Amino acid sequence: KDRAARKIGKDDGYYTIVGCIAGGEAGVDMADLLSEKLGVLSNGTKGDFANRRDKRVQQDLVRDAGLRAVRQACGEKFEDVEEFLRSEQFPVVLKP
Repeated sequence: KDRAARKIGKDDGYYTIVGCIAGGEAGVDMADLLSEKLGVLSNGTKGDFANRRDKRVQQDLVRDAGLRAVRQACGEKFEDVEEFLRSEQFPVVLKP
C-alpha cells in the first residue's frame, strides 16, 4: 500500500492529484488508505468515520446527532441478543 501510494503520488509536473475515489464498494478501504498517504481530502481510516461502513456504527452516529435511528442489538452469540429479540416485534432484520 505504501509502495502504491509512492508510485501514484509521484509529481510529474503535469498532473496534480486532488482526490482518490473508489470505483466500487470493494475499493473503499484502499481509497481511504491511499487518500491519507497522498495527503488529499479523505474520509480517512481514523476517528468517527473509521468504521462508517459498519451499519451499527452508522446508526450510533445518527443517534448521537439527535436523529431517529433503528433499535439494535449486537452480539457474538444468541444470548447476547436474546432479550432484545424477545422485546421487539417481528419481523426483525438480521445483519451478520
